[in-house]
Amino acid sequence: MATLNKLIMGTAVGAGVIAVISYFANMRRASVQLEVVPTATIHSLSLSGLTIRIDALLKNPTGASFKVKFPYVKISHKDSILGSSQVIDKDITVPAFGQVMIDNIQVEISTMSFFSVAYDVIKALLNKESITVKVETITTIDLGWSRVPYNDQKEITLKK
Repeated sequence: MATLNKLIMGTAVGAGVIAVISYFANMRRASVQLEVVPTATIHSLSLSGLTIRIDALLKNPTGASFKVKFPYVKISHKDSILGSSQVIDKDITVPAFGQVMIDNIQVEISTMSFFSVAYDVIKALLNKESITVKVETITTIDLGWSRVPYNDQKEITLKK
């Protein structure tokens, strides 16, 4: 009888461990399915600088709901960083099979010198030329038991 109880207890513990490992593996796979769709518009433009407004749509095509930190955004052109957003310590819940829009992430770019890439970008936009920039979105996905860094890069064309 004692051996049977030990066998049943061992089987239950083993099944519990397998269930927990399977749950965590599914949650980790779900985190990889986060998709960020950024859009960029010119908020303000002058010879002294440029402010770009980024709106980011976070899509979750999986059955797992999770939280992400407010995204940090970097904008670069020709492998030179033009500017970045503020770091904000705020959690955003992304529902299962849902999406969340994060509006009005501001990135300020100043023309520090006439030889900077930022000056070339601002000058081209003032001349009504299109410019392609790389928008990098950095956040952390909070799965409850684990936090996974998330990084996404997309190219976006800016026009005045």
